[in-house]
Amino acid sequence: MLSLCASAKAAKEFAPATLLEAADYLPCGDGCSARNDTASVFCFRMGDQILLGEGKSYLHEGKFTSLEELAGKQFQIRFNRRYLWIMPPGGGVTKIERGSEFENFKEAECVTEVHRPILAAAYALKQPAKVPAAAFALAGSGKGQYPARFLWFACALESDKATITCRRWYSNGDFYGKDWFCARTVNGLPDTEFEIDPLLSQDGKLVLKSGAVLRHDGRARTNDALDRPGEACR
Repeated sequence: MLSLCASAKAAKEFAPATLLEAADYLPCGDGCSARNDTASVFCFRMGDQILLGEGKSYLHEGKFTSLEELAGKQFQIRFNRRYLWIMPPGGGVTKIERGSEFENFKEAECVTEVHRPILAAAYALKQPAKVPAAAFALAGSGKGQYPARFLWFACALESDKATITCRRWYSNGDFYGKDWFCARTVNGLPDTEFEIDPLLSQDGKLVLKSGAVLRHDGRARTNDALDRPGEACR
């Protein structure tokens, strides 16, 4: 059973934390206008807790410059349910919002904390009747003008033993279409387990419990049928 209930208790006093990753991005994705501001996103490890936070550039102009270079360094932070107060080495205190839906973290711990509340929200809803009972929720890709926060997935290994077909549904149960993956990892190695890790996966990217990433199937299809039958999954 997937545990989605982990939460970090508020820290009223400053304590040391390691910055795992920092990056700048546009929270509105492909729906941004030319006037949208970037956000700076941070992922910290404090003891056995992972904490995410975001600060908007127009509120903290100049304060987040080159913080990406401080990855691995120790900060002083405190937090409550809504905010983080962060103090980099030799810098002043900055208040940022707690949490993030940034989809391009590289550290698995950070990705897990992005997806945990998304999946918790999905499973708090009643699963639509049109979605198979065995389906599971995955975070959306974050792409497109109106990206889905999560989708329902049902994946199965095809009879050719080389292809994994995933059917997908929106949160309301409407069918979203299919997606395909090769039954091997991106480094070309076969993996016989195919147990998907929902906290590390998202629409368009399936990560196995082993940590391996499945190769996305790039073969052309028309009406779900291969344009060139017999072509190897690639």
